[in-house]
Amino acid sequence: MNMLGSSPFLLSLMSTVAALPFFFFALRAGALADMVNRRKLLRLVNLWLAGAACLLAILGSLHLLNTVVLLFSVFLVGVGFAFHAPAWSAIVPGIVTDKELPSATTLGGLQLNISGIIRPALGGVLLYFIGANWVFAVNALGFVVVVLVLLQWKGPETESQILLESSSTRSRPPSDTCGIRRRFKSCWCGTSFLLSLFLLFRLWCPSSA
Repeated sequence: MNMLGSSPFLLSLMSTVAALPFFFFALRAGALADMVNRRKLLRLVNLWLAGAACLLAILGSLHLLNTVVLLFSVFLVGVGFAFHAPAWSAIVPGIVTDKELPSATTLGGLQLNISGIIRPALGGVLLYFIGANWVFAVNALGFVVVVLVLLQWKGPETESQILLESSSTRSRPPSDTCGIRRRFKSCWCGTSFLLSLFLLFRLWCPSSA
């Protein structure tokens, strides 16, 4: 973005566009992770992310990238991560035992914080040596590797999936739309939620600037 346009507004807009999908799709993504096969959902989402990264690599190599295309691609990547996060967190109990679950949860948060430190530095080094287009291509390859690993992993069926499959043989399961809308309305009308949203906005604006 700095090469396409050095405007501070455009640079700050990158983080905003990346965070918007979590605001719009987080509730839907969490409900979807409980309603469908999570392995299939993760494979589909990682293919989506690989496609977005590959699109950036292709457009960059053809010199077709501009600020609008880049922001749109960042939004697509954000949509993928918004649907990826709930399903990825939900498969942890199917990988470890109940005794190991607290340690696995702590380790997951630790690796997320460590990757947040290492990833920008590694990305900067790769950007210097191989260029932005190849960085996008390597990123797409990483998502493909995750898809291949998920294809090899045969995890147990979760209780929610079994209940949904058994209920689908008798009748169509009720839609989650009304429940999500009801919960969101009750949260939105709450004073504590509005105060938290205001404080978050106050912290978000200086950090984006």
